[in-house]
Amino acid sequence: MEKQSRLFIYFKIMNKKHFITLLIIMLSTLSIQAQDFPLFTQYMYNKGGINPGYVGVDGRISVAVLHRSQWVGVSGAPTTSNLSFQYPFEKAALGIELSKDDAGPVSKIIGKLQFAYNLELDYFTFLSLGVSAGIYNHAFDLNKLTIRDNENIFTEDYNAINFDVGIGAFLYAENWYLGVSTPNLNLQKVHPNNEYQLDKRLLHAYLMGGYNIDISQRSVLQPSFLIRYADQLPISAELSINMKWSETLTTGLAYRFNSAYSLLIGINVTRKLHMGYAFDWDQSRFYKTNYGSHEAFIRYYLSTEENSARFQSPRFF
Repeated sequence: MEKQSRLFIYFKIMNKKHFITLLIIMLSTLSIQAQDFPLFTQYMYNKGGINPGYVGVDGRISVAVLHRSQWVGVSGAPTTSNLSFQYPFEKAALGIELSKDDAGPVSKIIGKLQFAYNLELDYFTFLSLGVSAGIYNHAFDLNKLTIRDNENIFTEDYNAINFDVGIGAFLYAENWYLGVSTPNLNLQKVHPNNEYQLDKRLLHAYLMGGYNIDISQRSVLQPSFLIRYADQLPISAELSINMKWSETLTTGLAYRFNSAYSLLIGINVTRKLHMGYAFDWDQSRFYKTNYGSHEAFIRYYLSTEENSARFQSPRFF
C-alpha cells in the first residue's frame, strides 16, 4: 500500500474524472495487484482464451471476435479486444488466440498457439487436455501521463516481449462441463530494473463449470461459474445463469462478487453466425462516473458439420 500511496501523490490530472481514471488504472494494472489477463463477462463463449483444453471441443471450425469497453465515458478506461480461431480434427485441435488490452498508459498484447487432445473416458464423458505457447508484450507510454514532480518513479517508456506457456484440462459430457487451467507458467518480471517494480506477473489459475437443465423441449437453463485465482490476490468469482430459447435466443444474468452485475443476450442469426452482447454496471460508487461496461462478440462457423468423432453437445457453448 505504500507504493500505491506514492502513486496518489505523484500524479496530477487536469480534472477529477481523469484523476480517478488514472488512479484506478495504476492501482489495478501497475501495482502488485495486477491482473495480467483480459476480463470478459461472456467467458462462456470464449473459454479457449483462459483454458486451452477447450479448443476444438465444439467440433466445428470457427473464428470469434470479442470486444470489451469498460467504464464508458471515463478517459483512459480499459478496453480489450480478442480474436480466436479453432480448427478441430478427429481427436485433436489447433487454435490461435490474440488479445490486446489497453488501460491508460499501459498496453498488453498476448498471442499464442494452442493444441488440445481429446480423450474418451466413456461413451458420454470426455477429457480434453490442452497446452498453449506464445508471446506476452507489455508496454508503458509516459506520454500518456501528466507527472506532477520530476521524481524517479517513472523515468522512461518500456516495451518488453516475453515467452509464455499455459496448460488446461476440460472435462465434459452431454449436459455439464468442468475446466481447470493456468495460462501463464512463466512468471518473469516485465520491468525488473525499476526499483518500484511496475509490473510483476502473478500466477493465475481458473476453475469453471456449467450445467444444462432441460426446462422444456425448446428451452434450456444454463447456470455456470468461473473462479479466478491470482497469487497474492483475493479469489474472484462470478456466477451466470442463461436461458436458451428455441436454439435461437439466449438471455441471462451474471454477478461478479463485490464487483458488478450484468445482463447478457445472445442470438443465433443463422446456423453459422452467433452474436452476443453484455452490459455491466459497477457495484461500487464508481458507477456514478461512467456509463457502465459494454461487451460484444461475434462468432462465425466456417463449417456446419462437426469435424470430430467426439460426442457433440454445443448447447452450453
